[in-house]
Amino acid sequence: MTYPSQPGYPSPYGQQQPPGRQQNTLWLIGGTVVIVLAVIFTVILVVVQGNKDDNSADGGGTETTDGGNDGGDNGGDDGGDDGGNQAGVELNADACAAFSLDSFESSYGAVDEGSTYSSASSSGGLNSLTCTFYNEDFTSVTIYLSDYDNAGDVTDRVTSDADYYNEANGYTYSEWSDYGDAGSFYTYDYGDSVATTLHVALGSLDVSISSTLYDNEDVTSDAALATMADFVQQSDSLFSDYT
Repeated sequence: MTYPSQPGYPSPYGQQQPPGRQQNTLWLIGGTVVIVLAVIFTVILVVVQGNKDDNSADGGGTETTDGGNDGGDNGGDDGGDDGGNQAGVELNADACAAFSLDSFESSYGAVDEGSTYSSASSSGGLNSLTCTFYNEDFTSVTIYLSDYDNAGDVTDRVTSDADYYNEANGYTYSEWSDYGDAGSFYTYDYGDSVATTLHVALGSLDVSISSTLYDNEDVTSDAALATMADFVQQSDSLFSDYT
């Protein structure tokens, strides 16, 4: 016997909802997410703005006060303490430009700026500098500066000049005590020229200044010595960090 087929019944599981109902659900979910995010961002903005207001109230006032103290207190104290002395110059090749050449030009004549020579070196953390200035006749003054570990070594070097640059070796030697911790002045006569050297200890800075004067020029030995002495004093002021 044959039975008529039964109509199929859809399973209650896995049924798709009508399209209209799906769209309404998605809109509700999306709207909820947007509202939640808006609330979170609003809270963050309020917190950040509050922090900025606090910093402006506290930090802004502190900076202004510090600036006033620096300009009034530090600036006033520095000007009163050192009376406008030059700040320490680093012992390098650029330092030659820091020397004033007024005394040089007074004794030697106009400086030939294009011929100025400078050289610097460093060994074991100690610096050395050489500066040579020429006049238009190519007569020069050379400054040798060397930094040492301690002042005692420099003083010993200067005082030992008497053992080498003395009359027995053809030099004219004398102590020089016008400036510095120790000083020596010696010359050597070559016949048509005289080599002159002023050697001075300035703390741990060794300063040696030399010049060769020729018979046929107008530079006198006294004027040359005055210029050398001026360079010694300038060295003390310019390189005070090393003396």
